[in-house]
Order: sequence, then C-alpha cells, then structure tokens
Amino acid sequence: MVLGKLFSGLFKKKESLSEPAAPIPAPRVIAVATPASSLPPRPSASNNAVANAGVFDDADLSPQQQGLGFSGEYEFIKELGKGATAVVKLCRRLHSQDSDNQTDDEYENLVALKEFKTSLLKKIKEFKREGRRMIVSTALDKVQVEIAIMKKLSHPNLVSLDAVLDDGSELLVLVLEYAPFGQVMVWDGDEQTYRPMLDPKILRHFPAGPAHPVQYAPNGFPEHLARMFFRELVDGLEYLHTNSICHRDLKPENILVGKHGVVKIADFGVAHFFDESAAAMPSPPAANNNSPPSKGFVTNSAGTYAYMAPESLVSAPYSAFVADIWALGVTLYALLFGKLPYFAPDVTDLFDMIQSPQPVDVPESASVELRELLRGLLEKDPTKRMTFAEIRHHPWVVTGLAIDAVAAFQTRCHDAVEITEHDVEHALTKISSVSTITTMKVRGKKWAMKARQKTLDRNASSVSAKSEDDDVSPTPHDNIQAA
Repeated sequence: MVLGKLFSGLFKKKESLSEPAAPIPAPRVIAVATPASSLPPRPSASNNAVANAGVFDDADLSPQQQGLGFSGEYEFIKELGKGATAVVKLCRRLHSQDSDNQTDDEYENLVALKEFKTSLLKKIKEFKREGRRMIVSTALDKVQVEIAIMKKLSHPNLVSLDAVLDDGSELLVLVLEYAPFGQVMVWDGDEQTYRPMLDPKILRHFPAGPAHPVQYAPNGFPEHLARMFFRELVDGLEYLHTNSICHRDLKPENILVGKHGVVKIADFGVAHFFDESAAAMPSPPAANNNSPPSKGFVTNSAGTYAYMAPESLVSAPYSAFVADIWALGVTLYALLFGKLPYFAPDVTDLFDMIQSPQPVDVPESASVELRELLRGLLEKDPTKRMTFAEIRHHPWVVTGLAIDAVAAFQTRCHDAVEITEHDVEHALTKISSVSTITTMKVRGKKWAMKARQKTLDRNASSVSAKSEDDDVSPTPHDNIQAA
C-alpha cells in the first residue's frame, strides 16, 4: 500500500504554536444532525416532491449553479449546517436502493448531503517542504483523499459514505449516512461545560442499566451508558488505526448517534492517512501488543486545542496514533463528567495545564477502576499511555458484559483494507453535468418553493396531472450513479 508522495502532506491541519496567545475558543460545535422529533412525516409513494438543493448564495455562482438540485433522487428537508467550504443538508432518498425490502423505519431513506464549492477548495493551499522540494496541495486534494478512504472503510462505528457526485465544475456532493440523533454532546459556551443530547426516543435501543445507575455529574451520562459509548468508540478508532488512519480530532462534537443508538465517529476533515512504508519506524526489540505504536510520526498539531496531547505541543516528532488515545481519554472524561479535564480561557494557560507533569485530576467520586483508566488514557508520557489491548482488558471497560461478550470484545481484530493510487485517482464519479442526473434547474429559491407547494397541492386534491418532474426540468433522468 505504497502511495508515496501522493498522500504526503494531505490530511493535515497545522496549528501554529508561535502565534500570539489569544482567548481560546470553545470546542467547535457544528450541527450536522436534526433531532428525530423534528423530522417531517415520510411522504407517500405518490409524493414526488421537488427538492430545492441550492448550495450557496454566493454572488459568483451562476443562477443555474445557485439552484442546482437533486430532486430526481432526493427530497430536500432542511439545512443541517454550513461551513466555509461546504453546506450539509438533510434529504430523503425518493427511490429506495432496496425496493423489494421496504420497512416502516422512518429513518431508512434519510441521508446527509455534503455539498462543496470546488472552486473555493482549489484556492485553499497548503505548502510542505520535502527535502529541497516544495509540495503544494489544495483543500480539494484533501477532500479527494478523504473520499478515497471513506469509500474503502466500512465499520458500524464510523459514519459511512454512500456516494459521491462530481460534475467537474462547481459542485462536489458527498452522500453520507445520516445519524438522526445527532451529536452525543454539545458544548455550552456560557457555562463552559458539555450537555448530553440524547433524544428520549433513542433510549429504547439501549439495554437496561442497573437499578441504581451511577451518574457523576448532572450534565454527564450515567456510567453504564458512557461505558457502552466508550466501547464502541474503541472499536471504531482501532479500526481506523488498523487501516493506518489517525482521526486527530476525536471529541463529543464529532461523535454522532445512529438510528439504533450506535455511536459513530464522524468528521475526517483533519484525519491523516499514513503510507505504511513512510510512516512506520523500527519498533523497539521488546515491542508487543502492549506497547504504544512506533509509527505515524508527525511534527504538526491538528484538531481542537483542549483535546491535544502534551507531546503534540512541542516541536519534536510524535505518534499521531498515540495522540488519538489521549483524545479518547478526554472524550471519556467529558462523557462522564460533562466537562473537560483541562480548560482555560487562554491558549497559553491551557497548554501549560496539559503539559504539566501533574496527573489528570479525576473527581474523588469516581471508582478506583475508573480513575485508573482515565489516568492511563491521559498519561502525560506517550510511551506509557494505554494501548488498545490494555483498554480492552481493563476491568472498568468490560463491566456489565456477559462472559462470552467479554471474550469477543477482548479478542476482536480488524482487517486492514488497501487504499491504492487508483482509489484516489478514481475517488470521484465524473458526470457530464449535475443537470443530467437531476430533474430540475431551479433559477431561485422562491421559484423552487412555489414548485414544491404546487406538488403538495396536487397530491392533496388528488388531481391527476403531469408529474412535477415534467414541470421543473426538460432533462429526463434515470438514476444517480453511486460512487
């Protein structure tokens, strides 16, 4: 799996530590999911509602590009979030991929469309020196590598990529798995704490807890739920590491809850894929499964300040794999106590706290086993930090599992997938134009709203007329080719 310089420098987000200290921002919270209770009812089979999937309102987009839609395959429901380079929208797939196996699952055909403005991605550049050469990559290069990785990976605890659409001009659309119950926690900037965000409807998917559940903080999860989430995070993160991928921004905001209550790691925006031949370093003679990985060394910092490991705050190379374990520990701390183990309003003060030789302060109310686990995950010395093998065998982690489940969890292994240059080069499904796979070219949002209302009126009155598709697009459609 040698990709050479193609991957070099990609999937890195540098954070300069030499900049003047500034007030630390609260952990980023990007809404990428809608509470299940707010979803509109599913349309009947006859409801072929028009979707307005206008991507950006920027003046430099043509009227056609401002109103490009995917109504032939997807019904637009609402916007979920918007960033500097992309907008995420909740949509419903109108034509089921498995029409012979329909269910009453209200989330079955929901997807999240992440739409990029490719011209902007091409303008965002990163420069990296390799020897005497200067390597230049763009944000579009990063997205392409991200797509190649996501298309290859398949794990229940990772958000999956269903399809990719690219017309080679202005739009790049990722069709992502939708997690209807949203982020597991959100950051309250006023209180500087986390708040659990579990919809009551999801509780039925969780096994019954103890008669007297332990809860260490009113804004933290009960211990048995936090433990269950943690085990699933361990599975998902170890799968990434097995495939030479470091997430580099693991935190509650990037953990979503799927329709069956399964937590899923999301947002691979600063993830890093390591070419094994380039990333691996000789292991020490005594290396074994209980030793930190001797690979994945980087020199730059990436991710969210409060989740950065101590070794990432100095100029020496460090293992991004071991740093992910630190972020896993910070995440578990937040799940249990609803706060961060290290937090300060000033970046310099925060970094001083993280780099302090003092061990992490765990509330005395925590059990001895939990305190031991957190201090092992948040070990300041990366060579002594816990490994996945040690995590899987820790008594706090396996508490509550049946004997056979404990054995399965402790011996679980993940097969690595191969990501080749061909995968990256063909990560995007090229199409002649977005309009050839859609049934509309909406000139403006107002026009699209009228079109949707017209369709609803027709269905309500049971008037037989030509379909909405004929009204809004002169271009026939067959199907969207999934990547």
